[in-house]
Amino acid sequence: MNGCDLPAYDRSKCTFFALGRNAMYAACLGLGLGPDDEILTPAFDCDGALQPFRVLGCRRVFYRSDPHTFNVDIDDMRRRVTSRTKVVHVINHFGFPQRWERLEIFRRETGIPILEDNAYSLFSECSGKPLGSFGDLAIFSLRKNLPLLDGGMLRVNNPALRPKIVCQKARWCHPVEYRDLLRVAARSFGLGRARHFLKGIVKRFDDSLEAPPPLYSDYEKGWPEVVTRDTIGSDFSCDYIRPMSGLARSQLNSFKKDDIAEIARNKRSHYQWLVSRISPLKSVRIIWPQMPDGAVPFCLSIILDKGRDTILDELRKTYDVMAWPTLPGEVLGQMKDFPEVEYLGRKMLQINLPSDKVRLKGFSKSMENLAQHICAIT
Repeated sequence: MNGCDLPAYDRSKCTFFALGRNAMYAACLGLGLGPDDEILTPAFDCDGALQPFRVLGCRRVFYRSDPHTFNVDIDDMRRRVTSRTKVVHVINHFGFPQRWERLEIFRRETGIPILEDNAYSLFSECSGKPLGSFGDLAIFSLRKNLPLLDGGMLRVNNPALRPKIVCQKARWCHPVEYRDLLRVAARSFGLGRARHFLKGIVKRFDDSLEAPPPLYSDYEKGWPEVVTRDTIGSDFSCDYIRPMSGLARSQLNSFKKDDIAEIARNKRSHYQWLVSRISPLKSVRIIWPQMPDGAVPFCLSIILDKGRDTILDELRKTYDVMAWPTLPGEVLGQMKDFPEVEYLGRKMLQINLPSDKVRLKGFSKSMENLAQHICAIT
């Protein structure tokens, strides 16, 4: 397994897993986390990312973020530090780096290690260094950024925190991934309609494949019921440190340095073009209208003054868009403390820039049609 063409990959520091959650669980082992240890974690995050903390019985203490940049509110973070705080979980959201110069000062002053989360930020750099270089430990979800059957990665920058783990022998395809193998096979053979047909069959046996509903900014007050909210997924609970499958390793090895560079270049190009088309709309606000040097966006995040859910329902019939994330119940119960989370949860819509699609000739036309559609309905 080389993996060496990934920006953050370093053979002496990195270990591959099946999921980002497996990588995060291994990071927690390196940190020696256990029941009642406190973890400072952003309130704006999906409930699935908290699964390793829940399994270990850690106490989650949430902190605020800036809704216009996703940047950590360091002053709020400082106020929440206690003698039981063992780690700070920091997310580089959607390819955009945090203000690491301030976070490094926080770490020096407090001595609290940082777990850097790059689930959606595989390709980005900050100050000339790849994301994943800044935290004491850093995790990635490779499968969210590349068309892989599975894939997560842990990078250990602080050797004192290297976890002692013994993984089971990797399989070519883990049993829990059989349903995803159907999707990969259909995509590989260009069977678009067959893929939807197969997905429909599998959904009959697994409701979790349904896209989670948004926060109903248009349809009703309160929060929608989500069957999988705050649960431990079977793809994680089957083996908390499950290794990357042989098939995913083979898929990853097919991506060379030139492929990664092309993906990064095309993502930035499509992002800039979308910004130029959408920014004139008065009812739309773009988060990160200017890309920092080295940032490779996972998606374009926009704020809609009204009608977010109606627009989302209309667009996702044809385009790759989302309303992220499925919020944890713990945060929903403290929404008065985190107004930025409700703001983003109810108003944000994201236009995804999938790595396998941004390289296709027809993707520019799809983005042009999407931009025209947004202009027509907002």
